[in-house]
Amino acid sequence: MRERRSDARRPGPGAILTCAALLAGAAVDAHADDLLGFSFGGTYGKATIDASTGLVSGFGSHSSAYTIVAGWRPIAELSAEVQYLDFGHSSGTSLYKNSNVPLTNSASRKGEGVFGILYLPTPIVDFYMKAGLAKLHTTATTIVGTCPKGGVCPPLANPLPVDSTGVGAAGGGGVMYRFRSIEVRAEYLRFAAQGGNPYMVTGGLTWTF
Repeated sequence: MRERRSDARRPGPGAILTCAALLAGAAVDAHADDLLGFSFGGTYGKATIDASTGLVSGFGSHSSAYTIVAGWRPIAELSAEVQYLDFGHSSGTSLYKNSNVPLTNSASRKGEGVFGILYLPTPIVDFYMKAGLAKLHTTATTIVGTCPKGGVCPPLANPLPVDSTGVGAAGGGGVMYRFRSIEVRAEYLRFAAQGGNPYMVTGGLTWTF
């Protein structure tokens, strides 16, 4: 009597694992290919302008900020981006140090940045780090008010307004989630600029085509 051998054509555990690995690799390669190309979009959030004048330093916080983004991702691990950066406008009042003299301060920053981006090998979402240079235009003014009667009132004059443009280092990082050709991102950027180190935290969308 001939004995049946029902497992003759059944794949072994090694073959199953090999097929699974090949399928997973193909899926990863396909996803990576989908990430490549040119992108365009924008983000919106909050920024600290961190400006300085002759009487006050480090003012201008929590202004509304936005960026416009254009990028190119030639390979899955690296990309390059150009961003227009607007830190918004901030104004407020303060007292001159150790006195009762009121000061009215206002500031704004805007400019452009060029960044290289390194994507970390993580599933589902892309964590990334970015570094580059930014050219920022800064305006800032301080107006000296009238000191109250009986207060500590050193003689002060309005400092010259700040109106300057400079180039400095910039860097940060973020996280990105992709849905088809749309990427949702959140990122933090910090800059070296005249009179301070402004930063912004924004979120937004980019479209890859």
